Amino acid sequence: MRHRLRGRSDAVGAGKHLPAEREAQSVRPKSALPVLFGLVLVTAGCAGTPASEPTDGPTATPTAGSAGQPTGTVDFADGPKEPPPRPSALNASSVREYVRTHEYRHAYNSLWVNGYTEVTLDCRVGDVGRRAWGYEAVVTCTGSSNTRVPENATVTPGPHADWFTRSYRYRVSETATERTRVENRDPVS
Repeated sequence: MRHRLRGRSDAVGAGKHLPAEREAQSVRPKSALPVLFGLVLVTAGCAGTPASEPTDGPTATPTAGSAGQPTGTVDFADGPKEPPPRPSALNASSVREYVRTHEYRHAYNSLWVNGYTEVTLDCRVGDVGRRAWGYEAVVTCTGSSNTRVPENATVTPGPHADWFTRSYRYRVSETATERTRVENRDPVS
């Protein structure tokens, strides 16, 4: 009666090994130690704390800490849209409109390639909170762009670009605005 060994065909009987099995059997635990040590050195730091969230270009960094008054200005993406003017009087309504318009225009400029670019973009502002130094709000935008250059144009065709859901916390005081990437909220539809 023939018995099958686990994982082997009848052609490979007891005591016979495939070449790969011979190599695996010849590796000694002592020789694996330097390889393991090298692997640890190569990957050192990879399992540490996660890197900060990526940003879409320069963004003001709070210098007074999250609880302090905003002190920065927000860099604005190049493109056809200008940053909105700061509200003359800060209140929940004016800040809501300001941060929504600011983020919309920033995302629009980031998606824009040239005069043939069609940008589709929706933005939403979460609750606007009153703070001792001003207001704070989270803006979420989702969108895309397509650049369709006519065949007779000399402009290089542009790509399709997606602005997957991105959320930013705006902190607006009488004198400053800060924009910081935060965990994405639900997509805007």
